Amino acid sequence: MQTSHLRLAHFGRALFIVMAMLYASMAYALPFEPTTDPSLSTTCWYNIQTEGYFLSVAADERRATVSTSSEMTDADLWCFVGDNDSGYKIYNKQTKTYLGDQGVLFGADSPYLVFYKYRTDNTFYLFHIDEDGMKVYLYYDTEFNVLSSYATSGNDTDGCFEAIFVKRESGGTTSSPTRYDIYGVGYSFIEGGTSYNSNETAKNLIDNNAETKFFGNASELWIVMEASSKTFVTQYSLVTANDSHDQSGRTPRSWKLQGSNDRNTWSDIDVRTDCPLVPLTNQQEVTFTINDYRFFRYFKFICTAGASSSVQLSEIWINPQQHSWQYEGITSPTCAVQGEWRYVCSDCKAIRTEAFGPTGYHNYVDGICSVCGKNENETVLLDHGQLNAYTIKALHNYRNGSVWPNPPTGWTSVDFDDSLWEEIPMPTASPNHSDGPYNGLKYNSHWYGEYNCYWFRRSFELPSVNPNATYIFRCVHDDNMVVYVNDVEVINALGWTDTPNNCNWDNSYQSYDIPASAFCEGTNEVAVYMEQNFGGAYFDYQLVAINGQIAGDVNGDGVVSGADVTALYNVLLDNATVAGDADVNGDGVVSGADVTALYNLLLQ
Repeated sequence: MQTSHLRLAHFGRALFIVMAMLYASMAYALPFEPTTDPSLSTTCWYNIQTEGYFLSVAADERRATVSTSSEMTDADLWCFVGDNDSGYKIYNKQTKTYLGDQGVLFGADSPYLVFYKYRTDNTFYLFHIDEDGMKVYLYYDTEFNVLSSYATSGNDTDGCFEAIFVKRESGGTTSSPTRYDIYGVGYSFIEGGTSYNSNETAKNLIDNNAETKFFGNASELWIVMEASSKTFVTQYSLVTANDSHDQSGRTPRSWKLQGSNDRNTWSDIDVRTDCPLVPLTNQQEVTFTINDYRFFRYFKFICTAGASSSVQLSEIWINPQQHSWQYEGITSPTCAVQGEWRYVCSDCKAIRTEAFGPTGYHNYVDGICSVCGKNENETVLLDHGQLNAYTIKALHNYRNGSVWPNPPTGWTSVDFDDSLWEEIPMPTASPNHSDGPYNGLKYNSHWYGEYNCYWFRRSFELPSVNPNATYIFRCVHDDNMVVYVNDVEVINALGWTDTPNNCNWDNSYQSYDIPASAFCEGTNEVAVYMEQNFGGAYFDYQLVAINGQIAGDVNGDGVVSGADVTALYNVLLDNATVAGDADVNGDGVVSGADVTALYNLLLQ
C-alpha cells in the first residue's frame, strides 16, 4: 500500500483522473451490490465503517465527513448507483442526493477501486481497495498530502486505516455486542432471515437469552454477525429452543458456518449434513469443535435443512462461552432410572443437566421388583434408553441407487478403532416417528432420511460367562437389523418391529436369544447394522442375562466347588435359603441324597 501511495503522490490530480477514466473497463469483484433505483431499494443500503468511525454525510449535504457517533442514522447509509462502464455514484439515504458527479471509476491495470469527490475547499478524498480485499480510507488535499485531521490513531501516520462495507436492510442503530466469548471478543447482529412473527426473530439468535428464539421456515434460519475484532474459531455452539423437548421436529437438520472479512467473499468453516447430535432438551448448549485458525470479522450461519419445514433455535455462539451456572435442583434416581442435576446460567438462561446412575437397589417381591419390574434372576448387561439414556458409537451412510454401501473392514470386532465415529445419544428416531406405532417411545436424537444405514458399536464387561444363562437381546428396530457379538453374527431380522400404537417399552420390544458361547470373559462388543428403507425410523435395544441354574451350583456363583457342599449343609440345617440349585439329584426335594449327588459331581 505504501508503494501505491508514493506512486500516486508523484502525479498531479489531473493525470490521476485521466488514468482512472482510461481504466474504466476493468472487471472487479465489487464489495457492494449496485442498484439503479435507490429511492425504491430496501436491500442495497450500506454503511462504511473504519475503526469505530462511519462515513457520513456532512451537515451542508455537499460533502462526506467522518462520524464518531456511536449511533448510526440514515446519514451513515449509502447506496451505489451505476455500472462498470460508466462507474458508480454514491447516494445518501437521509439527504436523498448523490455525493458527487464523478462517482467511482476502475483502473484496468490497477488493483484499486477509487472513489473521489471534490470538496468545497477543492480537496478530494480517495477510497482504495487492494488486491487482497483490504479496504483503506485515504484523505488527500490538492497536493496529495494526507489530511492528518482524519487520522484515526497515532499508528495511522500515513492516514490509511482499514474500512469495511456493512450491508443494512434499513437505517437504525449499530448493534453493540450482545454476547462475548471467553477471549473477550464481542458479537453483534447485522442481519438475518424472516421469522413467522415479530417476537421470535433472527436477532434472538444472538441476544444472550436462551429463553427467546428464532421460529420460522427452515430456509429463513440464517444470521450474519459481526465480531468486535477479527478472531479464529475453535468451536461454535447451537442452543436449543425453550420447548425443544415437546417440539423436537423443529430442530435444524443440516447447516453451515461461514466466515468473511468483507461480507462479500465467504469461506466455509464447518458444514454439517443430517446431523443427529442436537439433543432434544430445552435451552441446552450443543458445542461443535472446529479448530479453524483463519481470522474472520464476520460470521454467517445458514440452516440448509430442518427436521421439518419449520425450525427453531435459541442461540448461536462463536467460540467457548463463559457461563455462571446456578444449581437449580435434582431429580432423584430410582432402582432402575437415572437421576439428574440441573443448572441454569444466571447470565444467558442456558440449561445444563448432569445425569447420574440408578441406585440398583431393587425391592423384590416373589422374584419381581415392585418398582421397576425387573426379574430377580435378570442381569442387565446393556440397558435400553427408555429408562437410562445412553450414547453409542455410530457411522452413517446412504444407499447409492440400489446398492447399499460396504461396511468398514473389521467393524464388528472388539479391537476395531471407532475413535473417529460419532457418538449419538440414544434412542434415535426419525422426526415423524411419533406419528406411527412408536409414538409412546422416547428418543434422544434424530435419524434423518430414507434408504440409508447405520453401523452401531457398544461394548461391556463380563467378569465370567455362565454357560447355562440365557442371553436376550430386546429391541425395537425399523427397518432391517443384523446383530454381531464379538465378530459373530447372532441375529438377522428383516423388516420392522410390529408393535401397537401408543406403545411403551414393555409391550413393544422383540426378544432374540443369543447363545452363551458368543460371549467371553472380559470385554465384549455388540455391533449392530441398521438399514432404513422408507418411512419412519427407530432403534433402541437392551441386552440382559437370565441366570440359569447349574446342577450342583448350590450357592449360585456359576461354578460347582467345595463351597457348594457347605452351602448345601446350611440349607439342610435350615441355616440358609436356596441361592442356586440345591436339588442336585432332581427328585423334587432337598435331602441327604443330594449331598451324595453333589460329591459325585465333584469327583467327575
